[in-house]
Formats: sequence, structure tokens, C-alpha cells
Amino acid sequence: MNKVIIFGGTTEGKELAIELAKAKIPSLYLVATDYGKKVIDDDPLVDVHIGRLGSSQMKELFEKVKPIAIVDSTHPYAELVKKEIDDARKDFPDIRFFRVHREGEKIDACGAKLFENAGDCAKALLETKGTIFLTTGSKDIPEFCREKSLCSRLVARVIPNGESLKICYDNGLLGKQIIAMQGPFSYDMNLTFFKNYDAKVVVLKESGKVGGELERIQAAKDAGAQIFIIKRPIEAAGEDYERVKNEIISISKREKTASDMQNEKTGTEHTKSLQVILAGFGMGKGSLTLEVKRAIDEADYIFGAERMLKGITSECRKYPYYLASDIIPALEKIKEENAKETIKAVVLFSGDTGFYSGAGKLNAALIAKGYSPKVLPGISSVSALCARIGENWQDKAIISTHGVDEKKWIGELIASVTGSAGTIAITSGVKDINRIGKLLEKLENDKKGKFTVYAGCNLYSEEKICVLDPAGCMELNEEGLYTLIIKNEQKAEKELLPGLKDDEFIRDKVPMTKEEIRTLSICKLKVCDRDVIYDIGGGTGSVSVECARLSPGIKVYSVEKRKEACDLIRKNAEKFMLSNIEVVEGTAPEALNDLPAPDKVFIGGSSGNLREIFEKLRSFEKKIRVVANAVTIETIAALNELIKDYDIKDADIALVQVSKAKSLGQYSLMEAENPVYIVSFTIGY
Repeated sequence: MNKVIIFGGTTEGKELAIELAKAKIPSLYLVATDYGKKVIDDDPLVDVHIGRLGSSQMKELFEKVKPIAIVDSTHPYAELVKKEIDDARKDFPDIRFFRVHREGEKIDACGAKLFENAGDCAKALLETKGTIFLTTGSKDIPEFCREKSLCSRLVARVIPNGESLKICYDNGLLGKQIIAMQGPFSYDMNLTFFKNYDAKVVVLKESGKVGGELERIQAAKDAGAQIFIIKRPIEAAGEDYERVKNEIISISKREKTASDMQNEKTGTEHTKSLQVILAGFGMGKGSLTLEVKRAIDEADYIFGAERMLKGITSECRKYPYYLASDIIPALEKIKEENAKETIKAVVLFSGDTGFYSGAGKLNAALIAKGYSPKVLPGISSVSALCARIGENWQDKAIISTHGVDEKKWIGELIASVTGSAGTIAITSGVKDINRIGKLLEKLENDKKGKFTVYAGCNLYSEEKICVLDPAGCMELNEEGLYTLIIKNEQKAEKELLPGLKDDEFIRDKVPMTKEEIRTLSICKLKVCDRDVIYDIGGGTGSVSVECARLSPGIKVYSVEKRKEACDLIRKNAEKFMLSNIEVVEGTAPEALNDLPAPDKVFIGGSSGNLREIFEKLRSFEKKIRVVANAVTIETIAALNELIKDYDIKDADIALVQVSKAKSLGQYSLMEAENPVYIVSFTIGY
């Protein structure tokens, strides 16, 4: 393959990739972060790979690509990467290697203090006072933040990507201490920054003319700041940029000539380039963006659902595929059969490629197969419907019922429509809308809201928008692609705390954890969204219901040995319309065997198996928050013994006595309930 591998991250590397592309030489441009890709203009001859590679991964890459040359154009201070590259290329002596040497012109830094490394510089900064302005990038931030007294004085200027910001925040820098901005920075810009932040010390690296060293030094001097410079590492021998570029172009021409001669002898073809674009089709042909239209017009092959392909008048070959398992084999066959050197394929996805779309899975599958797909956005049904009825969507909750288990989306829908003024639902069709109408009607009957539903059907193509009440939703029978906006005129603020009254539960004769004890126990359980919770000894299900109501993302397994109690838990779950409670009939710990590992466990009854339950929870080898209730002296004694045996350090034991007011004629008397021990602790690693 007539390709060059470039380890980038500097201006020289970027320029080399661009210049080689102009010379029709393909390159694989390697950058550590997604931000490195943003500085490369889209070019089919520049294949950008994002992510750090170790030497073993580099070797695999060299073996796979078989490049005509390898170029190290990484930053002079990237010593570890340079060592990895040198180690990897030892096994490939026949591949030409170039190290682009950044011009190390001498810049007048009279009066500046020079340091061998960031650690030495940080120590010297401890002897200074005032604001320290770092222009060294994010890599050395941990070194400057080791001392809190130093960290609080820093202002760091870093490139605006997630990794750099994460390093800043992880090391204790506050937002006001961070400037996320891409250079180059002129003298005037630097002077403005240094004066605005009243910088007393400016720290920079010896980066040369290309790295803006001169502009920073002059601005720091004029701002009256001390200048601390971290010296450039002693580099291995390198070559001038222009010489490297010209040599690679010369190598490529020789390789191409040799390849052409070989092809004439053998009749083989040139290496083909297959460009794959994943494009958002929006709501239909009438909603396509200009860049998606252009991609379709230039495509040799188009993939997508049949309804989308019907609107494409292009003479290109069309495949009614939208699954990776169908598309990738077809692409491989296309590469074999098509004689063109550059082949363009477009895969269409309804709506927007980044919004409940199959584009994400296909993108990952294509990358795993060695492709470099390009993703183009489209207009989603959400933005289209909101525009049609003059609504904003940024203040509305969004859920999808399309291809989602009903047990999952029902809980999310109920939590959303009762707790927010507007909810957007992407549906699978009219059956989902009928089901939603039934749910909304029940919520209205329970005084949980007053609902109006805006239903957009087949937007941009024979579209229809209707306004429905819950009954209208249940009666709807016209099939189509529906997106809904559900507005609640009587929305109540959702309390993110337990607090149901005892008489709200269906009781029968099954024991129940009482209201105050239940509330305190759940608070000590410290429930988080997406938690898996065991309620061992579920009883009426009061604790299960309270936990499940906190968020539809929580999954509760209510473990109960008595059949009549299990039936009661199901009735209470149904009463409160909770689909995230699963009743497990059996005795712990045996009943826990087939359940996923929990995050939180409430023990309301153990059937005398406390030690066995402890052992089972420990076997999950993770941190598990546990809250147990004990009414008898024997149970609290057993719990106390286990806490000592298992050397639990964070155990908290509280004895709670609750008295409730009871009416007696014109008076109210306090009537005491049984005292309850609430024991909370953490099991695991």
C-alpha cells in the first residue's frame, strides 16, 4: 500500500499530511486525542486515527498497513511516545523512517530562569508570589498541582478538548483557573491575558518560533512578569521538514513506478479506496441537508431502508440494507468487483445519525473492520415536530419506545409526564400510542395530571399533525411513523425522597416497615440512579415501592418467601404503576443466586440467615451499601456479632423510637410504636 504513517500532534505533522495529500499520497495520521483530528481538514487521502498506541500496537499497525515510510512529527517534549516509536520500528528495518526536527532557533530569553523539567520548575515556583500563568499544556499540570499552595495560584491555558479539561479538574483546578483556547497566540493576545490575570510568573516551554515562544517571552516581559522556561529535551537526530516532505514524495513516485510496472506484467489493479459515509436522511428527501444531498449525488452505492431508497433517483446501485451484518459483507464484495480506484458508498439513516440511530453501532463495526467512515447529521423528528407546532425542545424530557422493552419505557414515561411540563416520545407505531393513551388516562384518573398530546405522523411525507387527549390516543388506528409531544397542564413537582403514608399501601395482614422507619432506612441506604437494589424480606413491598419511585432507572428485586406477601408486593407495584420492581419468591440467600450483583441492599427480614446473606453479598466482590432493621434483641445481637467478625469499619447503629398521635375524644395522645434498630454499613472491597 502506497501509504505513509505520520505520528502527528505538531504543526509540521499536520502540514506534512496536507502536502502529501496534494501530491496524491495517502497517509495515516495518528493523533492522541479527538482534538488533533479537528485541525485536519477533511480529505479522503488523510485517514485520521485517534488514540494513544503502545509499541506493540504500533508494530501491529506497521505490519497491517505496510507503509512506504514512517514519520515521527510528535512534539519535542513527547519523549515517551518517541521511545515507543523507536522500539516498534526496530522490527521493520526496510521501512524508511524520518524524524522531523523542529527548528531550534535561539530566541533571546535574557532574564528568564531555565529548568530541566517541570518538577524542578514547580519547586522554584514555591519561592515566588502571585499568579502563575502556565502555557505548558495539560501534560505537566499534575506536577504543578502537587502542592496546594501552588495549585491555588495557577492559571492554566490548555487546548479546548475533553482530555485537557479533565486533567485540569482532576488535579483541583477551578473553572476560573482554566483558559481552554487553541493557539497560535499573538504578542497582543498574550499581553492581554497576562495583564488581565495579573500574572507575576509566566511558565512556558522552549518551543521555538513555531510554538510561539518569542511572542510569549516578549509579552511576559512587557507585563512585568518573571519568565520560567522548561528546556527542550535533547532530541535524537532529526531532519528538516522540507527535506522530509520532498524525500517522501520521491519515494512514493519510485514505489508507484515499480507498482505500475508490476501491474503491467501481472495484470493486477491498483489498491482501491472505499469511502463510506453514514448520512442522516432526516424526515425524508425534502428535509435533506446540502452535504447529505451532495454525498448521495456523488455515491456509487447507497444503502438504507426501502422507504428511503424509493426517493433516490440517482443511477447508482442501491441496497435495501441497514444492518452491519448485511452492509459490511456487501462493502467487501464491492471492493473486489468495482474497478474504480476510489469508490463512494453512502448508508442512510432516518432522522439524525446521533439521535436514537443505528449509525453509532455501524460506525463502530466499520472502524473495527478497518474502515474510516464519515458521519453526516440529519434533521430529527423531534426538532421537526417542535418546529411545526412552535415549541422548543431543550426544556423537554425525551424518551424512546421504539424497539424498547415496554417494562422499561413505561416507568420512564410515567416519571417524565408526571414530573415535567413536556415529554417527547419517539414511538414504534400506533400500538405504542394506544398504550400511552391508556397510561395517561389512568394518571388523569389518579389526579396526576391533565394531558394534551401532539402527534406528528410521517413528517415531511404526507405528514399529519393531530392534537389528542388520552382517549384519542387509545382510539388512534392509522399506522405511520409517529413522534409525540405530551404536555401536562397540571404537572406536579416530583419529590426525590421517600415519604408515602402507610395507608397508601394495600396492607392485608402482611407485616410492613412503618413510614418513619422506612424513610430513615432508605435515606441511610443512599440510593443512586441506576442502582440495583435488593429488598430482602419484602413484606408488603413498601420499601421496594419507595425505592423504585425515586427513579425509573433503578431496578428493585423484592425477595420474599411467602406467596401471599409476593402477591401483595405485585399489587402495590401495580397500584403505583412501577415496572422496575421484580418479585423474587424464595428465601435468601438461595433466592439471590440468579440475580445481578446489587449496589444497595435492605434487609427487613432474614429468616435467621443473616450470616449466610453476608457471605453471599461478600461473594459479589464489590462495594455494597446495606441497611438492616432489627426489632428483637436477638437480631441486633446477631448483626453486632457479624459486624465484628467481618471487621466492618463504617457501621452505624441507631435505635429509633416513634410515637404517633392518636385521637381520644377532644384530645390527642401519643401512642408508642415498637422501637427499631436501624443498622447501616458497607460490605465489600
